[in-house]
Amino acid sequence: MDLTMSCSSLSLFFLLSLHINFPMPTSGYFQPFLDCAPSNCGDEEISYPFRHVTQPSYCGYPGYELGCYRDNFTLSMGSLEYQVIHIYWSEQILEVARSDLSKDICLQRYVDTTLNFSLFNYAVTDLNYTLFYNCNSSSTLRPYRFSCPASGDGYFAPNVDHANPLHELCNFSVLVPISSIEVLGLPPPSKGNNDSATISKVLNEGFEITWIATTSQCENCTISGGRCGYGWTRQEFNCFCHDGAYSIACPRSLVPASVPSIPLVPGIVPSSMYAYSHPICGFQFAKVFQREGLLGIPFPLLVNSKTTRSCP
Repeated sequence: MDLTMSCSSLSLFFLLSLHINFPMPTSGYFQPFLDCAPSNCGDEEISYPFRHVTQPSYCGYPGYELGCYRDNFTLSMGSLEYQVIHIYWSEQILEVARSDLSKDICLQRYVDTTLNFSLFNYAVTDLNYTLFYNCNSSSTLRPYRFSCPASGDGYFAPNVDHANPLHELCNFSVLVPISSIEVLGLPPPSKGNNDSATISKVLNEGFEITWIATTSQCENCTISGGRCGYGWTRQEFNCFCHDGAYSIACPRSLVPASVPSIPLVPGIVPSSMYAYSHPICGFQFAKVFQREGLLGIPFPLLVNSKTTRSCP
C-alpha cells in the first residue's frame, strides 16, 4: 500500500478536522467574533485591549483582564485589586482607586501601591502620599492624622522620604498615589486628632494610570465591522470578523471576486487562538465552505480571501 499522501489529501484531512473540532455556531457567525463583543459593567463599557475575565483570552491583550463588582470594573495587579472609576479611551488612561483603602483606611496588610510596568505607568498628574501606621504621637508634626483600633495613631503625608521623622515614629508605611487635582481641594489638617473622613474621601477619588498596549491597529478593524483580539500563540493582533480571523481588517466581500457564482454555505474558519494563518498548498487564512458534491454528499471547498489555487 502506498503510504504517501498527496497534498490534496492532506488538505482535505485538515479541513475535515477543522469542521469537527471548531464548527461555526448556529447563527452562522465566527465564534470569536461573538465572544469578543464589548462588555458592560454598570455604566462603563470595555473592549480591546481589555476583556472581561469571563471572556476567552483571545478577546484582549495579555494582562488587561477586568472583573466586575457592584457595577464597577475591577483590575487585579499583584496582590492588590483596584476599582476602575473611569476610562479615558483617547488618552489611554484608567482612573483607579485601591479597593482595600476604599473600604477602610485601617489596613490589615501593609502593602505599597505597585504597578506592573510592562502593562501600566503612573500618570504625570499623580503625587506620592504615604499612610503611616502604629505611630508614636508627636505634637510637632502637622500632617493629616487618623486612628485605627488595632494599630493606634496614624498619619497621611505627602512626599515623605526616608529621612523624614515619620519613619522613626511609625512602624509601618504604605505608599499610595493620589491625583494632584484632588490635592488642590484638600482642606488643611484639623486641629483635632481625626482626619479619617478627609483621607478616605481623597483616597476614594483615586489616581490615574496609563496603559501601554497599543490600540492603533484596532481602529481599522472596528471600522470594517470587526472586533479586535489577540493571538496568544503568535503574539499578534487579530481582527475577528463574522466570517473568520484577519490580520488587519474585515474584507469588503465575504466571497472573493474570483469565485462569484457558487452558492456557499458557511462552514468552519480557524480562529487566531487555535489556527491562525495555516498555509496549505499555498493558502493562507483559509476559509472552509461546503458545496454539494456527487450523490448529494457535501465536500469542503477551500477558498482564499485573495486567491484560489489547487494543490500540485
